[in-house]
Amino acid sequence: MDTEELVRKCQAIVLKEEKEDTITVMGKMREAGEEIAANCLVGKILLTRGVNREGLRAAMQQAWRTVKEVKIESMGENTFLFKFASEGEKKRVLMGGPWHFDRALLVLSELTGIGDIKEQSFTHTSFWVQIHNIPIMCMVREIIQKLGEKIGEVEEIETDATGECIGQFARIRISINITHPLKKVVFLQEAGAKIPMPVLYEKLPEFCFCCAKIGHQYRECLKYKGQTKENMPYGGWMRAITPIERMKLA
Repeated sequence: MDTEELVRKCQAIVLKEEKEDTITVMGKMREAGEEIAANCLVGKILLTRGVNREGLRAAMQQAWRTVKEVKIESMGENTFLFKFASEGEKKRVLMGGPWHFDRALLVLSELTGIGDIKEQSFTHTSFWVQIHNIPIMCMVREIIQKLGEKIGEVEEIETDATGECIGQFARIRISINITHPLKKVVFLQEAGAKIPMPVLYEKLPEFCFCCAKIGHQYRECLKYKGQTKENMPYGGWMRAITPIERMKLA
C-alpha cells in the first residue's frame, strides 16, 4: 500500500464525535523548519524504474564533489531530499546542472511553501543551450535574448570580456519546461528569408526520439510504432554536434 492510498483510507475513517486535531505552524516552529529547508534541495529522477538511494548517494557525491557529504532521504516515487552542509554548496549544485543519474535527468529545485512534497514542481530544468547558424549581424544581445525566449526563460547569455556575443554559436542558459517537446530549431526572418538555426542542449540526458520529451525512452512512447531510431523525427539530432562541441559538452 503506497502513502497516498494510506492517506485516503485514513481520511475515509469517520468516528462519532471525532474532533479535528490541527496544529498551526508559526513562530519558532516555522523558523526552525525554514532553517532546515535553507540548505535543502528536492529532486526527482525521471526514470520509469525505481532508484536505489545508496547508488544515487555514491554517484552524486562523486559528481558534486562537496566538501562534506550530502545527506539523502528517499521521499518515494524516485523523489529525494538532499541536505547540504551549507547554503553555498547547495547553490553551487543547483546552478551547476543539469545533473544526471543512470543517464536520466535529475530535476532539482528549492523547497516551496512548507515543503509538501506533493506540491513541489518538477517541470523545469535549466540547460546551457547553443544556437547555431546565427548571422554575424544578428549576434547582438537583444536578438539572442529573443531567440532564447522561443526556447524557454532566459537566465543568462554568455558574452566575452567586452560584453559581445560574437562567436561560432550563441550560448544561453535557459529554464526549459521539460514536459514540452525540446525545440530542435528556431528561425530568424530577414528580408523575406527564413533562416533556420539548430538548437543543441549541453549535458542533454537520454530523451525520447519520437516526441522529443525527457522522462521516457522511445519504446515507452505512445507515438512509437516500431521504427528504427534513425528514422524517428529526432533520431539523428545529436549527430549534428562536431567533435569540438562534444568537448564542450563533456
